[in-house]
Amino acid sequence: MKRIIFFFFCISFISCKKDLRLFDQDPKTFLTQYGKENPETKVKVHTVGGDFVIKLHTETPLHRANFIRNVKAGYYVSRMFYRNIYRMGIQGGGEYMDQLDFLVPPEYRPEFTHKRGAVAMARYDEGNPDRASSPTEFYIITNEAEARQLNGLYVVFGEVIEGMEVVDAIQAGKEYNERPAIPVFFRIDVVEE
Repeated sequence: MKRIIFFFFCISFISCKKDLRLFDQDPKTFLTQYGKENPETKVKVHTVGGDFVIKLHTETPLHRANFIRNVKAGYYVSRMFYRNIYRMGIQGGGEYMDQLDFLVPPEYRPEFTHKRGAVAMARYDEGNPDRASSPTEFYIITNEAEARQLNGLYVVFGEVIEGMEVVDAIQAGKEYNERPAIPVFFRIDVVEE
């Protein structure tokens, strides 16, 4: 009975979330304007195992604005880290079944590498010749040596500045084929500066 109640709660909660599709608007134009109106650069990720803080890079303004938009719209509530990337990091967000109707234009910056604590957006490879980023899926690096090959291929748009031990604990959890044995749910809030 508890599972049935929880299921209906999740369905009703998800159905109340703001629609984040852009409906044929140009993503670059929309996110540039949104970024000007929403300048925040820090978010806090809350998990059962503790919290951590991410600082978003202003040098990747479209990715920063997109992430802040997702957070403010409540998109990252009751999401989970659904992938433990072998010896490299964790991935979370909307998964492939939850794609929106746009991609975030690429903003590769050579000064932002896949170092320990780096936060980057995932990417859909099929039908994506510009290598634009997913609007919702992100990952966090725990092992720089294993992630170097990703430099220049995925946009790093932030870094963990507090609570990296929480990220390490999530990555160290038991997994099967990169799927955590026990999913780690999270919520993200904007940190007022």
